[in-house]
Amino acid sequence: MKENRSFDNLFGRFPGANGATTALEGKKRVPMADTPDPLAEDLGHDAFQAKADMNHGQMNMFYKGENAIQHGVDVADSEYDQSQIPDYWAYAQNFALADDFFSYVLGDSFPNHLAIVAGQNFGVIANPIHIGSVPNVSWGCDQPKDAYVQIWRKGKIVKKFPCFTNKTLADEATAAHVTWKYYSSPKGQQGYIWNTLDAFKQIRETKLWSTNVGSDQDFDAAVAANSLPSLTWLTPSLAGSDHPGPGQNICTGENWTVSKVNEIMHSQLWGSTVIILVWDDFGGFYDHVKPPTTSNWYTYGPRVPALVISPYSKAGVYHGQLSFNSIDKFVESQFNLPHIMKYDRSVGSIGGMLNTSQTPLAPLTLPLKTNCPRSGSGPVY
Repeated sequence: MKENRSFDNLFGRFPGANGATTALEGKKRVPMADTPDPLAEDLGHDAFQAKADMNHGQMNMFYKGENAIQHGVDVADSEYDQSQIPDYWAYAQNFALADDFFSYVLGDSFPNHLAIVAGQNFGVIANPIHIGSVPNVSWGCDQPKDAYVQIWRKGKIVKKFPCFTNKTLADEATAAHVTWKYYSSPKGQQGYIWNTLDAFKQIRETKLWSTNVGSDQDFDAAVAANSLPSLTWLTPSLAGSDHPGPGQNICTGENWTVSKVNEIMHSQLWGSTVIILVWDDFGGFYDHVKPPTTSNWYTYGPRVPALVISPYSKAGVYHGQLSFNSIDKFVESQFNLPHIMKYDRSVGSIGGMLNTSQTPLAPLTLPLKTNCPRSGSGPVY
């Protein structure tokens, strides 16, 4: 799971996809420029900014968002050209790309990360407040005791310490004796905030934390030994995250992704693997498709890119409506897991992007780019 890109921002120009090459600025339609890499600042993209950007489904106020204009350029209404992100496009051309995949929550990273491990966001609508000082930053049970998240409950916003006891996909896998691990940047690095299982007390404060949670270097070693567990989560370092803003660039982020996918494709694991590559929220970038209407104003958020990379991917663009809990539904079905999580299982499954009876697709190993801008250590929001 990577950071902060709308579908149109990465794949608006992709042939055959429901993308856009123009954007609405109020009532004015303008061509979308190439997204600069790197960006000078992160764009505003919390729940309230997202609601304003979408403007009651008109999808025409992104250019008014925080940091939308940088160095005189409307970067909110911009998109990458294939030449800027050739490897992401290569995966989309050779495997499966979803163009109707919505972020689960109208907002930023944390609630959407909750949905990918637990099927829902428990009402959380924003990133935690008081996340600690750099580099000791976390988004969960490790946070300072005065930390909190905003939760939308019965029409009001309430505050809660971001350490939950709700059941997760990891709990279901444990109950079914299905092997699993969560790999992320270790504590003390900024990428640790994306280790979402840190937000669940029954994992963070039990032996499961030492046996089932590891670093991205542990992931490399497991792949080299052909010993990945049946269910694996992998979140990137800050430099590898695609996060916009000072010191970050998508070129380095794309290289991080390619290096991990190449590892699997070079291993004995490829023939039985499904890689699901997603971005957690729209990041303040324009998308032209109005999200589905729900009873809660904060769900769903704008579309995000989703790629399914596997020997059994249905190569091409998949147009079915999906979200992060579509991944949970697929994993539950694949491993026959007990349904102890509480979430809406009427959603479509990402399994619709696979055909296990087809002739397996060959691996596509890609070279890393050598001319990326230098990555730094700018703040993450």
